[in-house]
Amino acid sequence: MPAHLVGLRTVSVKVVSVKPRDHKSSLPSTSATIYVFDSKTGSELARIAGDNLTAIRTAASSALATDILALKEIDTLGIIGTGKQARAHVPAILEVREVSQVLVYSRSKAHRAAFVRSVSENISVPVNTATSAEEVARKSDVLVLATSSPVPLFRGSTVHLGAHVNAIGASLPSSREMDTTLLKRSVLVVDSVEQAVATYGDIMIPLKEKAITRSHIKAELGELLLDPGIIRRGKNDITNFKAGGLGVLDAVFADYLVSRL
Repeated sequence: MPAHLVGLRTVSVKVVSVKPRDHKSSLPSTSATIYVFDSKTGSELARIAGDNLTAIRTAASSALATDILALKEIDTLGIIGTGKQARAHVPAILEVREVSQVLVYSRSKAHRAAFVRSVSENISVPVNTATSAEEVARKSDVLVLATSSPVPLFRGSTVHLGAHVNAIGASLPSSREMDTTLLKRSVLVVDSVEQAVATYGDIMIPLKEKAITRSHIKAELGELLLDPGIIRRGKNDITNFKAGGLGVLDAVFADYLVSRL
């Protein structure tokens, strides 16, 4: 993922490896390194372990989307997944919304318990575990999907009217966290339209099924930041932010870090 912004002193390239998760292993399903170069001389300035940086900037994007798209009064923040991305989303979402509980699910009981212990140390909101992904989808007002699942995590009809979904995992053409039903029910926003229709299975598969068309994507997040009025949310609308990550965001973050050294 190479990127450069005109005016920055750096050029960044993020290299990411993705592999199926082995639930018996403690190793992450993705690993990333960001290489930072001087934009004038080409000299290498830094190598940044990308996993934490990626988790923080992804959660920040989801928090922005939540602030713009979610209802102002919510009760439950639901998280499906227990990795770094999932953990980073809790404090990020709490920056923009108050909740009465965080509800989490993953297939591993041990991972769920570790998530509760880790997240509870840093927030005052109760963190509870669910017995299924369906339970989280049904009870959540804001829902975060942060897995590498190759198949939908739950039935799309389960998500209640008025909910907001941040789907940030499973960004390969062959994988998806959401089914076609949920996509069709959603007011859909993405980080990049071109990237979404070319690489996100959550969107590519319904497009190939002809269940949706490209026009189903209502806006990019950047467009909403410039003009939130592009989308007028109804109380019973389900809003949905699908993101796979943009190299330009890593470039800005990396430049910020290097400039402080």
